[in-house]
Amino acid sequence: MTIKKKLSEHLLEWYEKNKRDYLWRKKKDPYKILIAEIMLQRTKADQVLPVYLSFMKEFPVIQKLNEAGEDEIRKYFSRLGLLWRAQLVKDLAKELMNRFKGKVPENRTELLSLPGVGEYIADAVLSFAYRRDVAVVDSNVCRIIGRVFDIKAKGEARRDPKFRKIAQEMLPAGKARKFNLALLDFAALVCIPKNPKCHICPINDLCAYNSWSLKSRKSD
Repeated sequence: MTIKKKLSEHLLEWYEKNKRDYLWRKKKDPYKILIAEIMLQRTKADQVLPVYLSFMKEFPVIQKLNEAGEDEIRKYFSRLGLLWRAQLVKDLAKELMNRFKGKVPENRTELLSLPGVGEYIADAVLSFAYRRDVAVVDSNVCRIIGRVFDIKAKGEARRDPKFRKIAQEMLPAGKARKFNLALLDFAALVCIPKNPKCHICPINDLCAYNSWSLKSRKSD
């Protein structure tokens, strides 16, 4: 069994016992998942939750969002410190109505053409809403990959093709959505930026970083 396959199996097992429970993860509506992902960019999930709940109560469908004024939208994003995204979301709703008849597209190129939608959000919608076998790659996922396989990025890791290639190769067939969520939760709870919790890591025997840190501690 390859390291990538072992890693996938161990992380899926870990996820079943340790997954975080957020409302948007229970949704299948691409619109609701898209809005959640826009709010979650560079913002902690616990901070997003109350704002997301209020937003969805006010704008349960794209049509309602399209009819809203920018000021109505701004009051929600101001609570997240993301005022500049209010206009993007307003433009997004208009584009979805005018170009896609109020539906979130299933095509990656079309998703990327929408205001405020970059590679991460496009892949998140494809994986979480449309259940596509697509890797969802952000800086947190790249941190795991970089540590496990002992590789450095050329520039920004999430834009480095080798990180995306490895992420895609790790995806277990038919379980991509669950595995992507497992990576995100694992990065938030165990493989954190500073002082990662290697002692409770379910993949520490596969990880180059853990081997290095053990040797480093023994030599101190």
